[in-house]
Amino acid sequence: MERTAISASLLSVCLVLAVCRCSLAGSFCPAQCVCETRPWYTPQSVYHQAKTVDCNELHLSTIPRNISADTQVLLLQSNNISVVTSELRNLANLTELDLSQNHFTQIQDVGLGNLTQLVTLYLEENQIKELPDFCLKDLISLEELYINHNQISSIGPNAFSGLGNLLRLHLNSNKLVAIDSQWFESLPNLEILMIGENPILGLQDKNFHPLSKLHSLVLAGMRLREIPAGAFQGLEYLESLSFFDNKLTAVPKDALHSLPNLKFLDLNKNPIVRVQEGDFQDFLHLEELSMNNMEQLVALEKGAFVNLPQMAKLEVYNNPHLSYIDRGAFRDMVGLRTLLAHNNDLTLLPHEVFTSFPNLDEVSLHSNPLRCDCLSNWGPVFGNQSSLKLLESQLTMCASPPHVIGHSLQEVVSTNWNMASNTCLPLISLHTFPPQLNVTAGQPLTLDCWAVADPVPQFYWVTPTGDKVTSETVSPVMNEGSVGTRKHRMQDQGALEILHVEPEDAGLYTCVAWNAEGADTRSVSVYVDKGNWRDGQRRGGLKWGLNTTGALVVLAKIIHAQSVVLEWKVYPSVPASGRELPQPKWLSATIKIDNPQISYTAKVPVDVQEYNLTHLLPSTEYRVCLTMSSTEHQTQHSCINVTTKEASFAVEMVAQPSNVALAAVMGSMFAICIMALLVFYMGRRIKQKSCHHSLKKYMQHATSIPLNELYPPLINLWENETEKEKEGPVDPQNSQIDTSKTYMW
Repeated sequence: MERTAISASLLSVCLVLAVCRCSLAGSFCPAQCVCETRPWYTPQSVYHQAKTVDCNELHLSTIPRNISADTQVLLLQSNNISVVTSELRNLANLTELDLSQNHFTQIQDVGLGNLTQLVTLYLEENQIKELPDFCLKDLISLEELYINHNQISSIGPNAFSGLGNLLRLHLNSNKLVAIDSQWFESLPNLEILMIGENPILGLQDKNFHPLSKLHSLVLAGMRLREIPAGAFQGLEYLESLSFFDNKLTAVPKDALHSLPNLKFLDLNKNPIVRVQEGDFQDFLHLEELSMNNMEQLVALEKGAFVNLPQMAKLEVYNNPHLSYIDRGAFRDMVGLRTLLAHNNDLTLLPHEVFTSFPNLDEVSLHSNPLRCDCLSNWGPVFGNQSSLKLLESQLTMCASPPHVIGHSLQEVVSTNWNMASNTCLPLISLHTFPPQLNVTAGQPLTLDCWAVADPVPQFYWVTPTGDKVTSETVSPVMNEGSVGTRKHRMQDQGALEILHVEPEDAGLYTCVAWNAEGADTRSVSVYVDKGNWRDGQRRGGLKWGLNTTGALVVLAKIIHAQSVVLEWKVYPSVPASGRELPQPKWLSATIKIDNPQISYTAKVPVDVQEYNLTHLLPSTEYRVCLTMSSTEHQTQHSCINVTTKEASFAVEMVAQPSNVALAAVMGSMFAICIMALLVFYMGRRIKQKSCHHSLKKYMQHATSIPLNELYPPLINLWENETEKEKEGPVDPQNSQIDTSKTYMW
């Protein structure tokens, strides 16, 4: 009995020890690892408590074998693991596995079989080179796959087979040179795809067509130069698209219009030169647009942003050459609330831009070379009555004119707005065209001329032959014996267009932007490469001589109410050879001014190149033409329309040509009558002794102004006369007025 009892006791103890051993083994934590329960979020951001084993950065070469079977999150980042055999087979509850920054070269070496509960897999920064067909077929619950920053250059058509629940796929920063739409046929529920930073040779139509539920697509850093119109067909639910750091030179508007629900668009760091008319038109759901860090961007042209009712935020900052935003660039953008346009090369943002955004809450303009003399432009936007918030207002400084440099824009506006000079003269952007331009004969040429000013500037061009081209005129040319064919045409925004460049078109082209405040000019030398230009295309047998005198440009240097200082300059011609032609000796210069009130012609000094027109009327437009003649019987002719400034009140009263002049004549006649009346009464007073009424007393009753303040000499005479009457009769012989004294007043 005792032996039986002892045996039973020993057996019980062994069973207890065995159970305890199994329990200890099940909860054992590998050496140096951290085992604990941590918060864990699903891809849908649902919170869970997960049993976590953290073995990150331990220089492990293999996965520890004694990991608890109930582990849900296993972290093995930054180790030296290159092969997994059977270490993961018992981890049936594993939902997240991080093997990033290890030494895997093949996906088969990761040992992913039987991980049917795995939701998130991290394999970034390994050396995996290929994804063969069906390599991930057992991961039927996988929702997130991060396999970016590897060496993958090949993906089999069925590589993602079995991943029907995948929501997020990161393939960026690999070695892929093409995108195959077959990859995505096994991913019907994919919502986020990052495939940027691959050396893709180019996109093709319907590249992403199977991804009908895709919400976000990142194509950053792929050196894409163009986007086919059908590249995004099938992505009807795409909301976010990034082209960050590509080589796009134009907005891919055709491709974008196949994305009806696009909300967020990133075009940052692309060499787009200009945003042109219609580039962003009728994107009804677009909410945010970013066009930052674009080294080549110089202009936002008229009609570039039209009918974007949901756009709330527009970013166009850190663009070092962006100097021109057309006053008509934005239309039908009632939802915009934030405009970020800092750190560009903007000197003036037309107030029409701000009126295009009736619900704008905040704007940033700091780190721009702002012109603070255009107060009629800035005043309504940032004046004391404005509710618009200027971000970083203390950093939004004036760059010109000199007397306000270093002052904040808001300070200058609040102090000086509504004072005498609120307008500003035109300033042509330095980035509008280069100093020299090479073109090929037979090709079209468009020379833009972007200028900002208030009032709105007007434009004209001077061609190498001295012709003046405006929006209303075209310069003729002879083609194949015909005369009158259009050669040059100026567009509405000041651009000069040449439909077919010919060798004779080489030379200096000068754009003139002007308004009532003055003018600005900028010139470009055009060199024409003849290429295969044939002699038969050179206007038949007609001889066309190049004007060696270049282009004559007349400018209004200083404009006052009654005078204008003109200056002129002859720009030398630069023929196709690239060498400036010698200038002739100018013999004479004649200037003619024409206006309904005044018209005359005068000779001016040839060498001074400056002339002061005087005796003009305020607020009046004059047409001034300059003609120069040389010893070689060559002439240059150029005209300019200039409007004098408004005069102050005192000047205006003198300068009125009709009514005020008549009033002045009537006033003079009235003054003469008063003086005659005074002399008449003075004579009567001397001759008639019985008169007891003093003229002085009469005049004091007639006017409230003391006459002794106006005419002291006469009043003194009258007072002396009265004193003599009181003393007694006056001797007629001595009743003459003493004229020996001379009175000056």
